[in-house]
Amino acid sequence: MPQTNFDYIIIGAGSSGATLAAKLSADPSVRILLLEAGRDDKHRWVQMPLGMGKLLTNPEFVWPFSTEPEPGLRGQTVYWPRGKLLGGSSSVNGMLFARGAAHRYDEWRDGNAPGWGFEELLPYFKEIESRDGGDPTWRGSTGGVTISDVKNRDALSQGFFDACVGIGARANEDYNGENFDGVGWLQYNIQDGVRWSASRAFLDPIKGRSNLEIQTHAHVTRIDLEGRVAAGVHYTRGGEHLTVRATREVLLCAGPIVSPQILELSGIGSGDVLAAHGIEVVHDLPGVGEHLTDHLQNRITFESKLPVTVNDILNNPLRGALAGLRYLVLKDGLLARSVATVHALVRSQPDMPHPDIKLQIMLTSGKDRYARSRAVGLDPFSGFNIGAFQLYPHSRGSVHIQSTDPLEPPRIVANYLSDARDEATVLAGLKLAREVARQPALAQHIVREVRPGPSADTDEALMDYARETSQTSWHPISTCRMGRGPTDVVDHELRVHGIERLRVIDSSIMPNMPTSNTNAPSIMIGAKGADLVRAANR
Repeated sequence: MPQTNFDYIIIGAGSSGATLAAKLSADPSVRILLLEAGRDDKHRWVQMPLGMGKLLTNPEFVWPFSTEPEPGLRGQTVYWPRGKLLGGSSSVNGMLFARGAAHRYDEWRDGNAPGWGFEELLPYFKEIESRDGGDPTWRGSTGGVTISDVKNRDALSQGFFDACVGIGARANEDYNGENFDGVGWLQYNIQDGVRWSASRAFLDPIKGRSNLEIQTHAHVTRIDLEGRVAAGVHYTRGGEHLTVRATREVLLCAGPIVSPQILELSGIGSGDVLAAHGIEVVHDLPGVGEHLTDHLQNRITFESKLPVTVNDILNNPLRGALAGLRYLVLKDGLLARSVATVHALVRSQPDMPHPDIKLQIMLTSGKDRYARSRAVGLDPFSGFNIGAFQLYPHSRGSVHIQSTDPLEPPRIVANYLSDARDEATVLAGLKLAREVARQPALAQHIVREVRPGPSADTDEALMDYARETSQTSWHPISTCRMGRGPTDVVDHELRVHGIERLRVIDSSIMPNMPTSNTNAPSIMIGAKGADLVRAANR
């Protein structure tokens, strides 16, 4: 008979869930079941860093979520892919490793989340990473996630770096060190030319543990509640409907889209939302699915004089073959890294206490973020873009179920640019991107601005362009927000308010945006979450 009782059931094997499973299963006295709705991660496009271009539009590897038509983006329906395999989105993302600025975590702590300030979180950031040559005060060297640098720094990226210095950004050798702001070469979770996802970092080394069972293609339909106590999980696998029981806790790590969906399907959420779908209200928790926040990305696209871009290897069969051979033999070159190489954290106004905009060069260009061939909009020339991101968006959206069918995706409303402050920051970011491009260090490598082009020479024209072309940065958070307010979902120990033996441990608990990319903080949340669980169950 299959095992039906476990101490802990973890829902979701993504960045947080994989880390959590590894730490909890280090105790051989506990039995753990890790349920992943997607597939395994053993595929060449998952392993090859630039293979992400093959993954992000393939429903075998991603959940193809989309937002509702966005009024702030001229009715765009924005595509929101999320990882559908072991490692979650860390197995399909851009592999950029960024912790974020210390002051943002201090805001978490000061906003009714004791224990979540940067000083308390730094040991977890150090614990999860392996960074050669870093300052040991700030960097870890023995963790599961290998952190590497850009190899073979190209002249175009160097020109962008120097141009950012030219507009006042300070050169920063390690933005994951003492200071986050300034311009720096990006750091990747890549080892020897291979993506180092949360699955590779934390699950591969422990798959032989007898106290850990990992099931893929296991789609959780709801949490089994006995009153207001989480007793187990219902899920489907291979056409079977299965139930397992948790003697200690159920740990929900399904991410910012699916975690609130599972809570609502289980009767935990806004009474009005649940009643509209005929779901019995076990616990009226109005914040479930609310406070959705995402980084909106805007781009200025250029044609380059230098044939060092991804376009060059995708448009030219000979260059592509040589790049493929180089990767196979040396695990090096464009195929062995992300398309992004350098970022700069800058201020929209000189008197701001912290940078509020990220500028980032990406060595590819096309009609959108998913253009990887001529057929789907890749530009026929050597192209690159400068992305502009508002680091601290004010607009808030929501994620809620559309039906009681757990296989039907939830309704996602991002509400991009619904707050006027975001519009002002987007405009400032696009102007700064152009200012960087005009600096001699980068201008010498540019043939022309392609999008939006010189005709977009007014604020109105730039904002029209932004509303028509902006896309997600794949950083949704906050739909099960941590705190003590009336619309917060979990407390500072990640326990769901009003429900026993149930925690949410993933990026949905983030009270606000941790400056830049969200993957490293998500892994950190899994590591800290494991200690919270262990401390409570000793």
